[in-house]
Amino acid sequence: MPEIRVVTVTLNPAVDRVLEAPGFAVGRHVKAKRIALYPAGKGVNVSRVLATLGTRSVVTGLVGKNELGMFEEHLERAGEGRIVCQLLIVRARTRDNTTIVDPVEDTETHVRDEGFHVQPDDVTRIGSKLGMLARPGVMMAFCGSLPPGLEPSAFAAIVRRCRDLGAKVVVDTSREALEALRGERLWMAKLNAAELETLAQRPTETLEQTIEASRALSVHGGGVVDHVVATLGADGAVHIGEGGDLRGWVSVHPGRIVSTVGCGDSLLAGMLSILARDAKAWERAMREGLAAATANACTREAGFFDPNDLYEFRDVATLEHVDKD
Repeated sequence: MPEIRVVTVTLNPAVDRVLEAPGFAVGRHVKAKRIALYPAGKGVNVSRVLATLGTRSVVTGLVGKNELGMFEEHLERAGEGRIVCQLLIVRARTRDNTTIVDPVEDTETHVRDEGFHVQPDDVTRIGSKLGMLARPGVMMAFCGSLPPGLEPSAFAAIVRRCRDLGAKVVVDTSREALEALRGERLWMAKLNAAELETLAQRPTETLEQTIEASRALSVHGGGVVDHVVATLGADGAVHIGEGGDLRGWVSVHPGRIVSTVGCGDSLLAGMLSILARDAKAWERAMREGLAAATANACTREAGFFDPNDLYEFRDVATLEHVDKD
């Protein structure tokens, strides 16, 4: 079976900065040590994990002109030749995301920049670029938030065009973008509880409600999404769609958890790494995704993990079929 090409789309990338500040407190002068600085954004993180798992991908989207070289160099090094960078530049600076880690209080504080403001010609250029990449045999994963200037309706039109050109469209995006996609046919949607509630227009406070909302959104339940993957935080994830209605999780000692930032990106990458080889292997995809997400939680940086942790969690991941009412 030929491998499906994976394209990740990051329209609002970031440079992630992680600072360690013992005794951090708002409103005070605090000394900090930088412990990480790397290009990021959800699609970038997904491609980095895909490369770790041995799967090639194309990274596209938008990036500030001055940061393009940084992204290209990082992806070439981190991807070990498995990532092709095709980001388009905009005439603005890529946003900074800052995480402040306090090892004394065991807390994390996240400061998120909203991102550069894109112009109409930027939207036209990225739409044309994605139109050239979208075709049968391509999984196109739209990941992360929309930058200011890119209207949700314009985003939905780009997604619709890529789908109509034959790509298997995957979305893992912000609530505003999801609202614009309501009613659109999608191959896969990865959603947290709040995002699932936005798209399905149903409550998601309990596991049972999450499963029912996922079913309502899925094609099998009368919805428009072929495969719904609903994340449950520490309780794992649910898949509803052809290939089996599944719930999966990994039991891990809480003391091993360092940070949950990037776990959703690693979950998606783990799943896509399997589906790129066999688009019907959903049980294997869930197991790989859960293992990658849990391994990510054992590290400080999003989209990085120890392969030995992945192997361990892959072996202990639990999957069960969800009964249909």
